[in-house]
Amino acid sequence: MDNRLPSTKEMQAFIVTAEHLKFTVAAQILNLTQGAVSRQIISLEKKLNIPLFHRHARGLSLTDKGRDFLPLVKQVINQMKSAVEKVSDIKPIIRLKVPSCITTWLLPKIMAFQQAFPDIAVELTSSIKHDINFAFESFDAAICYCAAIKDKNLSSQLLFEEYLTPVCSPSLLTKAQTLLSIEEMGQLPWLHATPQQSDWSLWLNEAGCGSLTAKHHQNFATLDLAVGAAIQGFGISIGDVTLAASELKAGRLCLPHSLQVKSGKGYYFVCPKVTNNLTLQNLINWLAS
Repeated sequence: MDNRLPSTKEMQAFIVTAEHLKFTVAAQILNLTQGAVSRQIISLEKKLNIPLFHRHARGLSLTDKGRDFLPLVKQVINQMKSAVEKVSDIKPIIRLKVPSCITTWLLPKIMAFQQAFPDIAVELTSSIKHDINFAFESFDAAICYCAAIKDKNLSSQLLFEEYLTPVCSPSLLTKAQTLLSIEEMGQLPWLHATPQQSDWSLWLNEAGCGSLTAKHHQNFATLDLAVGAAIQGFGISIGDVTLAASELKAGRLCLPHSLQVKSGKGYYFVCPKVTNNLTLQNLINWLAS
């Protein structure tokens, strides 16, 4: 065997270091010492007989050869992973982080995906946080709530845009009512997903009633808590029409007003940029369809 061929450890050390351009960060991600990562990079450079990094006082930068080498190494690593998955009896696992508010929408889709792809396991973790840091969190992918994904090191797929509208239990309406005016809604408690009450403010401004407020307010830490309180008849929450769809269909929620406001944000499937990861791509296609 050609002893100039790099080891997988050296290639992985190179990829992580090239993505973050700091030995300290690469060491944390790889669970190695900074010296061990540096030695693997030096060994790789000796085998290739080229420098891959410029060393600076405040960090690293890739040489031209290093930039050319990075996508090729990523492709090799991913091809190796795919080869192992094809011949291994161990199911590939997708470790997915999601905001807790999306689980009602997501779980039926994940269950259907597992039936369609029984050889792929999805390990789901919910969080009240809406973002992801793959450098420090051990997930393969995440669903993020944001305006857009701007990180060039991430791949993203918009699952759906957010449209906001008031939601409440049908028990808050009389038999003669199908809709409430904004003034009538103001007589009921308003349930807020954040202390800033930003969702209600956005919706009221779009309705031309930015100065209107309710007699009673209740703040919650997350959207699912606020909507859960609305289902129990404690007041009116601002909800997303896609996330509330199953509760609306089941009759546990209703829409007391017809105005739906596009917030400018959405839910994105996000993962590190990789090549030929068919396992992740299957899940992305399933959720986006």
